[in-house]
Amino acid sequence: MDQKVMELLANIYQTQTEMRSEVKELRTEHETLALNVAKILNVLEHDVTNKIGAIFDFRELQIDHNQKTRDALERIESKVEVLQLETSNLRRIK
Repeated sequence: MDQKVMELLANIYQTQTEMRSEVKELRTEHETLALNVAKILNVLEHDVTNKIGAIFDFRELQIDHNQKTRDALERIESKVEVLQLETSNLRRIK
Protein backbone atom coordinates (compact mmCIF):
# COMPACT_ATOMS: atom_id res chain seq x y z
CA MET A 1 0.00 0.00 0.00
CA ASP A 2 2.78 2.41 0.83
CA GLN A 3 4.38 1.65 -2.54
CA LYS A 4 1.13 2.54 -4.36
CA VAL A 5 0.78 5.75 -2.37
CA MET A 6 4.39 6.65 -3.20
CA GLU A 7 3.78 5.94 -6.89
CA LEU A 8 0.64 8.06 -6.85
CA LEU A 9 2.49 10.88 -5.11
CA ALA A 10 5.31 10.59 -7.65
CA ASN A 11 2.75 10.77 -10.48
CA ILE A 12 1.06 13.77 -8.88
CA TYR A 13 4.43 15.48 -8.45
CA GLN A 14 5.41 14.74 -12.05
CA THR A 15 2.06 16.02 -13.31
CA GLN A 16 2.38 19.13 -11.17
CA THR A 17 5.89 19.76 -12.52
CA GLU A 18 4.63 19.35 -16.09
CA MET A 19 1.74 21.70 -15.39
CA ARG A 20 4.11 24.31 -13.96
CA SER A 21 6.21 24.06 -17.08
CA GLU A 22 3.14 24.41 -19.29
CA VAL A 23 1.85 27.36 -17.27
CA LYS A 24 5.25 29.02 -17.59
CA GLU A 25 5.15 28.50 -21.37
CA LEU A 26 1.62 29.88 -21.51
CA ARG A 27 2.66 32.96 -19.55
CA THR A 28 5.56 33.53 -21.92
CA GLU A 29 3.27 33.11 -24.94
CA HIS A 30 0.70 35.42 -23.34
CA GLU A 31 3.33 38.10 -22.73
CA THR A 32 4.54 37.76 -26.32
CA LEU A 33 0.99 38.05 -27.63
CA ALA A 34 0.32 41.05 -25.41
CA LEU A 35 3.43 42.78 -26.75
CA ASN A 36 2.45 41.97 -30.33
CA VAL A 37 -1.07 43.30 -29.76
CA ALA A 38 0.37 46.48 -28.25
CA LYS A 39 2.65 46.94 -31.28
CA ILE A 40 -0.22 46.33 -33.71
CA LEU A 41 -2.44 48.73 -31.79
CA ASN A 42 0.27 51.38 -31.90
CA VAL A 43 0.71 50.94 -35.65
CA LEU A 44 -3.06 51.04 -36.21
CA GLU A 45 -3.46 54.19 -34.13
CA HIS A 46 -0.63 55.84 -36.05
CA ASP A 47 -2.02 54.80 -39.45
CA VAL A 48 -5.58 55.76 -38.57
CA THR A 49 -4.45 59.14 -37.25
CA ASN A 50 -2.53 59.81 -40.46
CA LYS A 51 -5.43 58.69 -42.63
CA ILE A 52 -7.94 60.80 -40.73
CA GLY A 53 -5.61 63.77 -41.08
CA ALA A 54 -5.31 63.14 -44.82
CA ILE A 55 -9.09 62.85 -45.16
CA PHE A 56 -9.57 66.10 -43.25
CA ASP A 57 -6.99 67.86 -45.44
CA PHE A 58 -8.68 66.52 -48.58
CA ARG A 59 -12.04 67.71 -47.27
CA GLU A 60 -10.67 71.21 -46.74
CA LEU A 61 -9.19 71.23 -50.25
CA GLN A 62 -12.49 69.99 -51.68
CA ILE A 63 -14.40 72.72 -49.87
CA ASP A 64 -12.02 75.35 -51.31
CA HIS A 65 -12.32 73.85 -54.79
CA ASN A 66 -16.12 73.75 -54.55
CA GLN A 67 -16.21 77.40 -53.47
CA LYS A 68 -13.98 78.43 -56.39
CA THR A 69 -16.22 76.47 -58.76
CA ARG A 70 -19.32 78.19 -57.33
CA ASP A 71 -17.70 81.60 -57.70
CA ALA A 72 -16.70 80.86 -61.30
CA LEU A 73 -20.21 79.59 -62.05
CA GLU A 74 -21.75 82.76 -60.61
CA ARG A 75 -19.46 84.89 -62.81
CA ILE A 76 -20.39 82.84 -65.87
CA GLU A 77 -24.09 83.12 -65.04
CA SER A 78 -23.74 86.89 -64.71
CA LYS A 79 -21.97 87.11 -68.06
CA VAL A 80 -24.62 84.92 -69.71
CA GLU A 81 -27.36 87.19 -68.32
CA VAL A 82 -25.58 90.26 -69.68
CA LEU A 83 -25.14 88.60 -73.07
CA GLN A 84 -28.81 87.59 -73.11
CA LEU A 85 -29.83 91.17 -72.39
CA GLU A 86 -27.52 92.48 -75.11
CA THR A 87 -28.83 89.90 -77.56
CA SER A 88 -32.45 90.76 -76.80
CA ASN A 89 -31.65 94.47 -77.23
CA LEU A 90 -29.96 93.79 -80.56
CA ARG A 91 -32.99 91.80 -81.74
CA ARG A 92 -35.29 94.66 -80.78
CA ILE A 93 -33.16 97.13 -82.67
CA LYS A 94 -33.26 95.05 -85.87
